[in-house]
Amino acid sequence: MTFRKIMTGSAAGFGLLALGFSASAHAQEDRCETYPLPTAAAPAELGWTANELSGLDALANELNSTALMVVQNGQVVFEHGETDRLIMVHSLRKSLMSALIGLLVDAGALSLDASLADLGIDDLAGLTDEERTATVRDVIMARSGVYIPSAAETPQMRESRPERGEFAPGEHWYYNNWDFNVAGHIFERASGRNYDSAFLRVFAEPLCMPDFDVFETHRQHAPGTMFSAYHMRLSARDTALFGQLFLQEGEWEGEQILSADWVRESTADYSDTGWPGAWMGGYGYMWWRPADAEIADEHGLAADMYTGAGYGGQYVTVIPSLDLVIVNRMNTDIPDGPRMGGRDYTSILRAVIAASMSDD
Repeated sequence: MTFRKIMTGSAAGFGLLALGFSASAHAQEDRCETYPLPTAAAPAELGWTANELSGLDALANELNSTALMVVQNGQVVFEHGETDRLIMVHSLRKSLMSALIGLLVDAGALSLDASLADLGIDDLAGLTDEERTATVRDVIMARSGVYIPSAAETPQMRESRPERGEFAPGEHWYYNNWDFNVAGHIFERASGRNYDSAFLRVFAEPLCMPDFDVFETHRQHAPGTMFSAYHMRLSARDTALFGQLFLQEGEWEGEQILSADWVRESTADYSDTGWPGAWMGGYGYMWWRPADAEIADEHGLAADMYTGAGYGGQYVTVIPSLDLVIVNRMNTDIPDGPRMGGRDYTSILRAVIAASMSDD
């Protein structure tokens, strides 16, 4: 069965979806004069003390955070650094792509049960018949079972990559850039749109992202594969809006941009990653989750939190139970500049969660 048959009407379906945002786009000039998330006039009313805020500021300085934002109840309660600076998202791109894939699933233009064979997907090395049984769901869960070189693959990825054919599709979780890059390819073929222009139309414009620039995107290619890595830049305040959209289960100013079903499904925990760290033990559709409630509680975190993460300290965490969005960004354009790993980010998460739950 061909890709065209599986995706019959997909481009048209996405076109209708995009037209659904045309009213918002036309109203941009009026709607987007101010940042959509207001600054909390009285953080104390949300339970934040002056000492907690100054302590968080000191922690951000200690960790050399380029930009840190905390949003609670839809209000910015803390803002540090260059929150308007456009910064490479690195692997945070994967959570962004998960949302784009969700648009097509919501529109009925893409089935998560479609296989690579159904979609006519192959690569330069030639996929085996077994590899081509991997579904879209396997791909976005990092469970495709396709273990070949990929664009933007790190040395650590190469060293930990299983042997080709070692695991069948769906059988094993492996943080696989081949999967993530193919997810972008699947989105573009099914929608008939480039990922950057689609993100602009369906997220940046409706959410009034103040800093997003469609020209601050690029693709990274690599020998041995036909699938490129897709990159973009977002500011901390752009990223906070994306997190807030997920916190609101896909709804924005009365419009259901993403279905609540997709938000819940894509951020659920499907895989035990075996990775160290309090919030990276589980994995959804390109989102990280704590391995379980006990581990989250042990580290002073929240069991229902989920995180998008990228190299160097690019993080967005959503905590529905506390009505919280937390964003950290690090400027990786600075050669040998400061970076933030998972352990340091965990210290930020703990500080924010403790402050947000404080009765003082």
